[in-house]
Amino acid sequence: MSEELFDILGNISSFIVIVPLILSGYKFKSLNIVQKKLLYLLIIVLIVESISNILWYKKINNLPVYHFFTVIHFLLIVNIYRRALSQTFSKYFFTSLSIGFVVFAIVNIVFFQDLLTFNSNATTLMGAIIIFLSLSYFYALLKEVKYSTLETNPMFWINSGFLIYFSSSLILFFMNNTLFKGVTEASHILWGLHAVINIVLTIFYTVAIWVKPQKEINENNDFLIE
Repeated sequence: MSEELFDILGNISSFIVIVPLILSGYKFKSLNIVQKKLLYLLIIVLIVESISNILWYKKINNLPVYHFFTVIHFLLIVNIYRRALSQTFSKYFFTSLSIGFVVFAIVNIVFFQDLLTFNSNATTLMGAIIIFLSLSYFYALLKEVKYSTLETNPMFWINSGFLIYFSSSLILFFMNNTLFKGVTEASHILWGLHAVINIVLTIFYTVAIWVKPQKEINENNDFLIE
């Protein structure tokens, strides 16, 4: 993959998040709880990508940004699933999961992968946990006896995007530090593919913001309202 193509994919991947953000602003009054939680995540993503790209073009190591972003990103995603899986897992499960991941991320920085190293341990663990939550959500949908229209369910699109993104990126996150030392043709290709996957995820985000969810029927049944 040429450096020019790599840069183009990287820029698109970083700033395509502006599309669902603009749509969120246009539809803000009609967004439901899950869509608003997604909006908060999108705002953080845009801020982090902007800072990261500025540091990159100034030839400054931007990996410390991603150490902090990984933790914030994980907590925001868990907060989305906290409501969607409230009938499957207790609130204590999500609280323990959040605290445990934060502790792991800190230990990883102190003893294994410092701020100037890609935090593959934390991102790999994060990917595995999100895949588990995503599969749990689909399983909960299959158990739901009442019919709901999935194409108008924002959580369905968000969850599908998470499953595709984290399943595809898991190996890359885990093997990045081991296989690729410095910038190589192979690393360009893999991170270019990662940029494509991220673009696909953002498309799912956009659909999740675009759809009009069903009105709340039962506050205790998230699968009818998201």
